[in-house]
Amino acid sequence: MKIFGIMLVKNEVDIVGYVLKKAQEWCDKIFILDNGSTDGTWELIQSMKNDCITPWKQDFGPFRRGMRADVFNEFRHLSEPGDWWCYALDADEVYAEDPREFLARIPNKYQWVFKQDISFRLTREDLSEYSFSGLFEEDIDKLKYFAIPCWSEGRFFRYRKNLKWDNGIASQYPLHVGIFAPQRILVKHYARRSPQQIERRIQNRTLTKQKDSVSAWKCEPETLEDALRNRSELVYFDGDLQKIKKLPVLCKEKQNAFKSIIKALLIKLDLYN
Repeated sequence: MKIFGIMLVKNEVDIVGYVLKKAQEWCDKIFILDNGSTDGTWELIQSMKNDCITPWKQDFGPFRRGMRADVFNEFRHLSEPGDWWCYALDADEVYAEDPREFLARIPNKYQWVFKQDISFRLTREDLSEYSFSGLFEEDIDKLKYFAIPCWSEGRFFRYRKNLKWDNGIASQYPLHVGIFAPQRILVKHYARRSPQQIERRIQNRTLTKQKDSVSAWKCEPETLEDALRNRSELVYFDGDLQKIKKLPVLCKEKQNAFKSIIKALLIKLDLYN
């Protein structure tokens, strides 16, 4: 079993190096498309190029989820049926569980694995107690509180030769990806990790919203104060992953038992593209 990762990234220079170092511990290959970084992200990624990390190219066009399909279709020939693709290896996520061990335990009847977010938030108390450098590896131990309910969405799919994935605007994953497993892998998510990073994120998203009125970032906070939370609203991270797995989870994807049986049959007969 091999694991291939697809990373879309833009202006994440403070964290992407750390994430890639962690991801190459369990990924066989990581393919990276940079969506027009201007903060040194692309140069850092290029400096990390090795047998695992492949800086594929830059694309300065508008962001679209279908960019992941471009990466997949370029490199899919390297994988074999049964291998796994991490189709959204996000530059601000670190896995709390070893994906290689986790995926090896997934029964063959499942083709899709979802994450459960441990979404760390910067708090007002954090700013009072700590000095943040803006460099993730220096600041990570200061981030100890996360939000509930936990968000859940797909992260891995099992490769089949007849999978089809077009690069349309909303094509986040392949058509007929399959049946998702009831087990969710825990992921530490650091979307808002320092005052400096939040300010840059707000500035970048503001520019995006000006160019694209239907941007997915239109609900982002507009000031640092809007992005901060109080510790009383959050849960303290004590490292007990089994306890976190019992917390409430939000997920848009629903699975119908009857449809799952039909999907399983079609996949077994190699008729489900």
